[in-house]
Amino acid sequence: MTELIEFYQGWMIEVIAAEAGFRLCCRSPLGEKLADPTVYQNHQLAMANAIQLIDQFFACQALRQVLRELYEAETLSFEEWQQLGRSLDFASRH
Repeated sequence: MTELIEFYQGWMIEVIAAEAGFRLCCRSPLGEKLADPTVYQNHQLAMANAIQLIDQFFACQALRQVLRELYEAETLSFEEWQQLGRSLDFASRH
């Protein structure tokens, strides 16, 4: 199997050749893993989607922080904070 490794925002992106195309896996410096089960037609598409996956992860982390601050400032109720947090869990599911 052919493997391409790149780095983006401190994350390691692995694009691995499979029978039907290319798969991707992203790992953070802390060991967090983002994987996408999609098989891409070429390594450029896989790499572009890996970058989007990492960007989405960072966006969700930033939104979590904002939600936490709003909850602590008593702008959001506990229930609102939980529901919005769950929606981010769904959005960032990998």
